Amino acid sequence: MYTLRAALLGIDHQAESLIRRAAVATVGISLSWLMYRVLERTAMASLRRKILLTVSMSLPFGTAFATANVLVFYVIAPMPGADCNMDAPCINHQIVVAISDLLISWTFVFLAWGMLCLSLASAAATRLADSRANAHRAAARVAEIRALRYQINPHFLFNVLNSLMTLVRRGDMAEVEVMIGQIARFMRYSLTADPLADAVLADEIDIQVGYLDLERRRFPLRLQVRVDVTPQAGAALIPSLLLQPLIENAVKHGLGCSVEPVLIQILARVLPDGQLEIVIEDDAVHAGTAPKGMGIGLKNVAERLALQYDGKATCTAGPVSPSGFRVTLLLPLRGR
Repeated sequence: MYTLRAALLGIDHQAESLIRRAAVATVGISLSWLMYRVLERTAMASLRRKILLTVSMSLPFGTAFATANVLVFYVIAPMPGADCNMDAPCINHQIVVAISDLLISWTFVFLAWGMLCLSLASAAATRLADSRANAHRAAARVAEIRALRYQINPHFLFNVLNSLMTLVRRGDMAEVEVMIGQIARFMRYSLTADPLADAVLADEIDIQVGYLDLERRRFPLRLQVRVDVTPQAGAALIPSLLLQPLIENAVKHGLGCSVEPVLIQILARVLPDGQLEIVIEDDAVHAGTAPKGMGIGLKNVAERLALQYDGKATCTAGPVSPSGFRVTLLLPLRGR
C-alpha cells in the first residue's frame, strides 16, 4: 500500500523502496507472530491479564518495528540521494526523530493486532464451548430418548406374560405355541429397533395389531380392533414404537376397566395443512372411575415427541362422549 501510494504520487526510487519495505515487512510479520504466540500461551489466563499483557507488549514491539524501519531506510541501506551518511553528525538526530515519529502509530497498530488476536481467540473459545454444550445437550437428549423408548419393554412383558399365563391355565397348548411365536416376533422388533430411528407408520401399526391379537387371546369375546389408515399416512415416518404405550393404555385402562366389549381404533390421515394425525381411541364404558390426566405412557409419548420434533408435535388426550378415551397425535409429515 505504501508503494502504491508513492507510485501514484510520482515519488522517485520506488524499486529501491520496495526492497527495503519488504525487509521491514518481514520484521513486522515476525514481531506480530511472536506477539500472537505469547498471547496464545496465556489462553487460560483471565481477560484482564491478557489485556494488560497486550498493552505492555505493544510499546516495545512498536518501538522495535519503528527502529527496524528507520535503520533499514537510514543506516543499513540509505536511500539514494539521502543528505546524511554514517559519519554525519545529523544521523543520530534523524534516527531519534524518525523513530519517535513512527513509534506512536506503530504502537497502536500492535495494540490493535493484539486485541484482534484476543477477540478471535475469545470467539473461538466461545464457539468451542457452544459446540461442547450442544454435544452435551445432544448426548443428554439421546440418553433421554433411549430411556423413554426402553421404558415400554417392562410394561409389555408384564401384559403378554399375563396373557400367556391365562392360556396355559386353560390348557390350550396350540394357542400357547401361536402366542409364543407372536411374542417372539414382537420382541424381535422391539429389541432390535433403533430408538432414535424412524419407522414406517404402516409397519408400526402392523406390529401393534399383532400385539392386540395377543391381547385378544385373553379377551376373545370383548376386544375388537379397527384400523383406518390412508395410504399417504401409512407411508409416513414416525419414531419407532411410539404407538406402543398408547395401545397398552387402551388395553389396560379401556378394556381392563370395562365389563363390556371394547372397540379399539387406530386412525391415521394427513391433514390439509400437511400434518400427520394419528388417533388411538377406545369406546370403553368404565365400571369404575375413568382415567384422568396423562399417565406414564402418555407422558412417555409426549416427552418423546417434544424431544424428537423440537416442540413441533403435540399429544392431546381425554375422554370422549358418551364413553371412551381418545389420544390424538399431530406430527410434522415426514417421508422416506
